[in-house]
Amino acid sequence: MSKPDVPRWDLAPVYAGFDSESYARDKRRFKKAVESFSRNASDRSGRKDSPEKWLKSCIKTYNTAVDLYENLAAFAYCRYSVNTRDTVATNEISAIDEAAVPLHRAMVVFRDGLHGVGKKIKRIVSDSKALKKYAFFVEEELFYREHQMSADEEDLAADLSRSGADAWSRLQESVSSTLSVPWNGEKKTVVELRSLAHDPDRSVREKAYELEIGAWKSMETPIAFALNGVKGTSVVLNKRRSFKSALEKATRQSRISTKALDALITVMSEALPIFRSYLTTKARALGLERLAFYDIFAPLGAETRKWSFNEARRFIVEQFTGFSADLGEFAEKAFAESWIDAEQRAGKVGGAYCIGFPIPGESRILANFDGTFSGLTTLAHELGHAYHGKVLRKETAIRRDYPMTLAETASIFCEAIVFNRALATAPVAEKPAILEVFLQDTTQVIVDILSRFQFEQALFDHRKKGELSPDQLCALMIDAQKSTYGDALDAEKLHPYMWAVKGHYYRPELSFYNFPYAFGQLFGLALYAQYETDPDGFPARYRKILEQTGSASAVDVTRAAGFDIETRDFWRAGISFIEQKANEFSQNVTATGRS
Repeated sequence: MSKPDVPRWDLAPVYAGFDSESYARDKRRFKKAVESFSRNASDRSGRKDSPEKWLKSCIKTYNTAVDLYENLAAFAYCRYSVNTRDTVATNEISAIDEAAVPLHRAMVVFRDGLHGVGKKIKRIVSDSKALKKYAFFVEEELFYREHQMSADEEDLAADLSRSGADAWSRLQESVSSTLSVPWNGEKKTVVELRSLAHDPDRSVREKAYELEIGAWKSMETPIAFALNGVKGTSVVLNKRRSFKSALEKATRQSRISTKALDALITVMSEALPIFRSYLTTKARALGLERLAFYDIFAPLGAETRKWSFNEARRFIVEQFTGFSADLGEFAEKAFAESWIDAEQRAGKVGGAYCIGFPIPGESRILANFDGTFSGLTTLAHELGHAYHGKVLRKETAIRRDYPMTLAETASIFCEAIVFNRALATAPVAEKPAILEVFLQDTTQVIVDILSRFQFEQALFDHRKKGELSPDQLCALMIDAQKSTYGDALDAEKLHPYMWAVKGHYYRPELSFYNFPYAFGQLFGLALYAQYETDPDGFPARYRKILEQTGSASAVDVTRAAGFDIETRDFWRAGISFIEQKANEFSQNVTATGRS
């Protein structure tokens, strides 16, 4: 049943509806902007006679087209994600994607044009005051020019994606948001069953886990086809675009070097004993020999606080204001103007996300608030994303386009603000529970993310040879979980269907959307450590870092902050912070007599 203080968002300030004049107008404007960009990109005589003017025209019309696309697509997806049975929203998503198909072709032509200008393009950009700020964009597009098919092939791939990989992705979303089972005379979706992993009663957690596994098993065949479809598409297109692997493409999309990724993954693997020790300590605190998968999020003790949404709102605004008035005022605006849809309900997708509307300069946040401290930190996390969007609000579409790795910077930092303040002010008896929420989250971001990374590597290796059955997918997932969780979890009580649960596997344009979370976690913690060491003036420096995220590589942005992400020592520093909290948790558990 809906709680009275748990809100739904208000999309009316963006568009009153699909039938509104403003929505129809922007669809027309989008079509014209795509046509303008296509004409400019194809203007060979203009490029030859005045390449600087040609490039300026292309950039201007491309920015306009992307702004309109993002605004329209975000609205349609917001409508769809709170009601996946909304066929009008589904049709609008398809219509917008169809209208965007010529944009993909035009970008291919634009890249060919950049290449055609030759070596002088870099001099043209560096000598122009208007173009200089797009130097990174030009460099990146020249790289992707070497990894694209012909214009006709890219056009066909974009057109087919709507009824191919994108459709498979929507199937997973639709099933995961509506799949339900009987529960005490009512129905619970698998999203609601997942939330019961936080229930203090182990019998409830176990029952929810068993029902969830059964529910996914009942849908394993269509979901397996969906995953095979998405990954099969990626395998074919990556090969035709001359990428050595999906991971090579993901690394480039994340704007990090292979050296940086190798250092990150190595240190994550090194840190596994820290997390296994924490999980073992938690098992003792719960009176268990070993945790089952459904115990990972179990609360410790009856004193665990339940938060109303309004209490969470006040706490977040207060802590954000303590960091900076700008951040606090922004959070209050997001709450006051109904930017957040936090209610759990059937038909709504699980998890949480933040999405931006560039034309009004606003964001919307989807969450499934359950009254836990974890639910509170999720709100803080998504508000961090929204604040990142606010900082970049006046930038053009090109310069707002930051990579997956840096996308988590502001969100993790905002989580750290809330967590550290809650820990500092909590009574001694409540500290283990607060520490535990932090350790739960970091375990997911380091240990579970590493299992997802390993699973996806194995998935791509196998998919190159053929389609995988549901049993094969389950076996790969169990192997990955055993590899990372080790003996800290009961090997007979793992989650073989996490490949069906996690929507990130079904995003054809973003393979390996897992390691960026670990990147963001450790980089965000490193930034917070800087803030604690030297708080004066840090909010301004923090904004400067966020401002750079759309116009430089992750290596360069982090270097400007004083970090070298290509070294293992940098990542170990972030792990060290987590290890301190794990040790503090163990001491608190002992002090409160739980072990």
